[in-house]
Amino acid sequence: MSRLNRYVYRQLIGPFAFFVLVFTGIIWLSQSLRVIETVVNNGQSALVFLEFTALLLPRVMTVVLPVAGFAATLYAINRLYGDSEITVMFAAGRSGLSLLRPVAMFGVTLALFLTAIAIYVVPHAQREMRDRITEVRGDVAAAFLREGAFITPSPGVTVFVRRIGGDGALDGVFIHDSRDAEQIATYTAQRAVLLGVEGATRLIMFDGTAQIADPARQGALTFLRFDQLGYDLSQFGGESGNRLRKPSELFLPELLTIDAEEAARRLRPVGEFRAEAHEALSAPLYAIALPFLAVALVISAGFRRQGFLGRIIVAIVAALALRVLGLAAKSATAGEAALWPLMYAPPLLGVVAAFWLLSAGGMRPRGRRRPGPAATVAATGRHPGTPSDAEAGAQAGLAPSLPTRPRPVP
Repeated sequence: MSRLNRYVYRQLIGPFAFFVLVFTGIIWLSQSLRVIETVVNNGQSALVFLEFTALLLPRVMTVVLPVAGFAATLYAINRLYGDSEITVMFAAGRSGLSLLRPVAMFGVTLALFLTAIAIYVVPHAQREMRDRITEVRGDVAAAFLREGAFITPSPGVTVFVRRIGGDGALDGVFIHDSRDAEQIATYTAQRAVLLGVEGATRLIMFDGTAQIADPARQGALTFLRFDQLGYDLSQFGGESGNRLRKPSELFLPELLTIDAEEAARRLRPVGEFRAEAHEALSAPLYAIALPFLAVALVISAGFRRQGFLGRIIVAIVAALALRVLGLAAKSATAGEAALWPLMYAPPLLGVVAAFWLLSAGGMRPRGRRRPGPAATVAATGRHPGTPSDAEAGAQAGLAPSLPTRPRPVP
């Protein structure tokens, strides 16, 4: 790598790190809001929430890295142009295409890193997160052991515990179960304990009442007083350990080899698995295409004293359109697996467009031009067609006079 290429490469690293931090914070925060409800409703600690958000990070990075690479390239090239450094490079003989070399090395490095994340890290993180969510939803004790709060472990079920004793006993238990429209039950108990019986979790209530209402029979209410009553909590345990994995949790070989029969067993079309596989392979190409597009759209129009805001807006719109096309291609592949080649078209189109802009309309190094008539008259004081004094003397047959050496003064 030449010194000039290393200089341009270094100009990309600083803005890239800045944009990665900014975009990761924004997208990571928005994605973390999805797991807050699961953590809060199941009575988990802040440590579990941090674990979930950490497992979301690889998926966020697949979105952030290409966008941060594009933004960093756009910022760096615009700054180099604004400081006239690119103008000096062109004056020294560099072409617009030669500026793609450091950007290409930057994009390829980013694409390789993104490929490792998309193919291995993302499925592993998604699988781990879904397993942890299943465990959290199956942690019935954590969901019920919350003092002084009305909680809803399942739609139609409301639970309240007034106080939790030091020995784990529950005081002042209230359960309202309206899942069965024909039998709406309300349980109250002075005390209760949680017991594990043959792999199931049961709430054993003592000294309480059960009221069962039948809306079909107006005013019908069954009142029952009990000394001991068991209530099955295993039904709120969430998914089983043998749950069907989503396409985002499968590794690349599984996504590419799954057949229609297996996809039907998982209650999904085979196109969703193919789309997820080729998304992992095509997403790193945007780390090359978007920076290329930024370089081409900024410098292809040449230097302008009015500034570069217009071309920056055009570059952002073009990058956004390219990514939207990629999402549309993924959606089409999810419906029809045979359309997977369309997912590679948007990033390849961006690379081809960048080369075309820089080769057809971009700035090129220009050789030294011979001075025109006006410049010659200004420099010599005569028209190019007028002979010089020496030429006029030669035409008249006179030898040019030689300069004499000055004699030393004694």
